Amino acid sequence: MVTKSKRHTPAASQDRSSFVEQPTHTQKKNILIVEDEPSASKFLSLRLQRLGYNVSTAFDGVTGLKEAVEKIPDLVILDLMIPKLPGEEVCKAIRESFDENVAKIPIIMLTGKDALVDKVVGKVIGADAYLTKPYEFEDLFREIKRVLGS
Repeated sequence: MVTKSKRHTPAASQDRSSFVEQPTHTQKKNILIVEDEPSASKFLSLRLQRLGYNVSTAFDGVTGLKEAVEKIPDLVILDLMIPKLPGEEVCKAIRESFDENVAKIPIIMLTGKDALVDKVVGKVIGADAYLTKPYEFEDLFREIKRVLGS
């Protein structure tokens, strides 16, 4: 009997998130990324689209807040150090919205601010999760699944 050994192949070296079951068309979730760094936004958008999510982006806080209020995405991934309106203010405005659908949008803060006080403030103002850059995509994906309940 000949047995084949498991060999390291390029496909095997891909990260595990690319093999995660993708949402079906009826389950497609809408994610808004508010990130001012174009390359970071593009990287994250492509990864999430490849996993079956609908993704939109905003590059400043004012535009991000407007998009969140008008489109009510299933999730907002929010950088804190963004132009025009800081991420903390975007988060507070979403949480304080009179529209219950807006106020309940899950928010994952994804930021370079890594001090304990920043993490505490993030939770106090209503973030559902707080991740610091640099980050592992698998950690972010785990939090996305957790806050979306999928």
